[in-house]
Amino acid sequence: MVQLGRLSLLLIVTVSLLMAMPSVKAQQPYAYLSADEIKFITIDGKQSEILVRSWQSKKHFGSAVIVAASDTDADAAGLASYLRTNINSLGWASISLTPAKGLYRPNYATKPEEITKAGTEQLQLSSDKSVPKYESSQLLELRNFQQTNLNEALNQLPATTSLFPGGKIMIVLDDSAGMIINLLYEKKIPTPDVLVIINPYREYEYLIDPQSQRKSIAEQLVTMSIPILDIQSADAHPNSIEQAPTRLNYNQVKPARYYRQYQMSLDLSNASGWEEALNQIEGFSRTVIGR
Repeated sequence: MVQLGRLSLLLIVTVSLLMAMPSVKAQQPYAYLSADEIKFITIDGKQSEILVRSWQSKKHFGSAVIVAASDTDADAAGLASYLRTNINSLGWASISLTPAKGLYRPNYATKPEEITKAGTEQLQLSSDKSVPKYESSQLLELRNFQQTNLNEALNQLPATTSLFPGGKIMIVLDDSAGMIINLLYEKKIPTPDVLVIINPYREYEYLIDPQSQRKSIAEQLVTMSIPILDIQSADAHPNSIEQAPTRLNYNQVKPARYYRQYQMSLDLSNASGWEEALNQIEGFSRTVIGR
């Protein structure tokens, strides 16, 4: 009986220790990767991972910086991870950044018809929009927080990209693309030789007070002299799909060398679409850079 009691106590202690220990995944989010691929930069006083893969080809064209959607990671599943691990064999080193995190995500649980009286701080929205639980000032804080983090991160990358001489591609996806386009427009980060935008959008811009809203993505792109490859897929965020024709209309005044838009399927079940995207990126970049 005493032995049984000791075994029970030992089991309880063991379970308690296991529950108290942080998971291996939490300690090592990229434990499945070679340690040589994992590098660090400092963002807001904290370490942040970047994943670096060198050329895997006799040809050395330069480097490609990849930034996936916010609140994912440097090896985000899907197209971003595919590009990160397949562009190397075409002569480009890949440098994948940890995307910006959100302070919070706006909640759209309240329907407009349930709002009987607008408060003094209530946002003015059209009848077909849900009403968020966050005010314009909070959404502006979120936007500024994310852009500040991306700004700090991207301005640390030249030390890494310099290890891979040649052309510089920047590949940005989803809402990260919307933020980085603004940073380039405001000339706050180094300008790449080629900018690849994939399903760009800004989710909450229309909810911010008009005086604090930025120019649209289409308006900002048309002022840039950077060669831009604009890739749009049918499964993208609705904002990106809706704005794709406007981006094309604004920018088709440019020569083909400076702006092209392609429509393709990029969902998780369509790896052939990822290969097509990679081929378009590689072909456009080599045409621009002349390699």
